[in-house]
Formats: sequence, C-alpha cells, structure tokens
Amino acid sequence: MFIETYYDERATIPGTASEPLIPYPELSGEELEVWRQYLPISREIINLHSRFNREHIPGPVITEIEKAKQSVPLFDQIEIWSRADDPMAVGVIGEEKPRYFSIVRWGDAKLTLDQVKERLRAEKWMLRLTLIAAILVFLAATIGAIGQGI
Repeated sequence: MFIETYYDERATIPGTASEPLIPYPELSGEELEVWRQYLPISREIINLHSRFNREHIPGPVITEIEKAKQSVPLFDQIEIWSRADDPMAVGVIGEEKPRYFSIVRWGDAKLTLDQVKERLRAEKWMLRLTLIAAILVFLAATIGAIGQGI
C-alpha cells in the first residue's frame, strides 16, 4: 500500500486576507473534475478515531489528517473521496462555493492524474461497448424469435 501526502509548507495558498496560509494544494478546474469522477464516493469524517475509521484508514493517514486539522483549522470539514481501494482525504472550505484541498491519498494503485484520466476514458469506452453488446444480443434474440414465428 502506498501513502502519498500533499502537505508542503513551501507551497501555501492564502485562505483569505484574514485566514492563515494553506499548506495543501487546491483542487480546481480539470484536476477537481477528474478526481471527483474517479473517486465518486464521498463521506465526511466526523470522528476520525471511530472504530470504522481505525479499521479502514491506516495509522499514518490518520496522523496526516490530524496534522491537517491542526495546521489548517479553517477546514470546515474533511472528506474521504474513494473508489474501491484508492481513497483520498480532502479538506473542504466553504459551503456555497466550496474549495477543495488534497491532504493525503493511499491505497493499492499509485496513479498520476494523467493515468486517472486514461483509466476514466477506458471505463467510459468499456461501458459504451457493454451497452452496445447488450443491445446487439437483445436484437439478435428478438430477430431469432421473430424468425421462428414466436
């Protein structure tokens, strides 16, 4: 299992003029869209130390999320975005126009953003091909039934 942290005190983004700097990269534009598509399941972390979280989130990841809560207390919430075995913790600021920040990612597949885009394209094509195959099977069965006079 790999664990990739995004904390970088050198690359800080101001929250607002009155808020502290944010030492995590902001997800926006195409990058945000790609991660939201690839990691479609989202849940807010309410109690990081609940039994469920302790069983499903590795210790180093819990430590990194705790660090994010302490270093950026302005996160309104922290969410886990996931699919199968490839989750990411994301800090959220705001409700009407939320801003998203990568905190830590872990799981079985260490994929770059370009690899995720390619995987999403492949999944889209597989879905289309499966749909076309299902339609062809249905048409063949219908034509076969009509040919037999049923």
